[in-house]
Amino acid sequence: MASDIYHLQPVGGLRVHPVDHSVWAASDPDDDHGPELYRLDAHGKLLESYSPPGAGDHDLNDLVLYRSSAIYVTDTDANITYRFDRKTHVFTPLKLSRQQFFPNGITLLSGDGNRLYVADWLGIIMVNLRDSSAREVDPGGHGTLSGIDGLYWYKGSLIGVQSAGTYRVARWFLSADGSHVRASKILERGTPLVSSPTTGAIRRSQFYFICTTGIDNYEDGKIADRSKLQPVNIAMLPLE
Repeated sequence: MASDIYHLQPVGGLRVHPVDHSVWAASDPDDDHGPELYRLDAHGKLLESYSPPGAGDHDLNDLVLYRSSAIYVTDTDANITYRFDRKTHVFTPLKLSRQQFFPNGITLLSGDGNRLYVADWLGIIMVNLRDSSAREVDPGGHGTLSGIDGLYWYKGSLIGVQSAGTYRVARWFLSADGSHVRASKILERGTPLVSSPTTGAIRRSQFYFICTTGIDNYEDGKIADRSKLQPVNIAMLPLE
């Protein structure tokens, strides 16, 4: 796709639809436009774009596809998580068990797909999509689920890229009902290769993540110091 052909804003979360291979993307605002939810075809042609409702600051951060009917997307600046209806194109805020504080990563339980997890700066909220009930995930003794950016479901556990004092990638093994952490494992922390990681993706039994994002050098929508720019590196962690 030609550079800036659609004047797309900076993109955060990306998801590929498993049937038509279209790409859904959530964007940040820029100097000229507010954030939008985009859908592009497999060749990069823009098919749809939608803006979140209401005045004030918005920043669409990460998203997850729910079958072919809806998109769940976090709005970090508005402290809201939306359900976007694919048919009516309406954004509806979720009613969660507490107020959100900079919601970011979001994932669905694989399989039945009726359990949604939303990460914000304080922890993780689990939502039962069958009855819309919500509850805080208990991190267990001496554990923390705060400061998670990318969040992913994998075989009864959650994988998260976390900045809780230091950057790390962790795996949290959940109880059968998904409501609390029964064990945890640090997959990566403090290696020289990794600098300011944010999000990633799971392929089979491997977790790929951007390990040199430069996010700490990005302020108010601009690069703070161009002399500190470095190549983008992708790291892989085995999950089995």
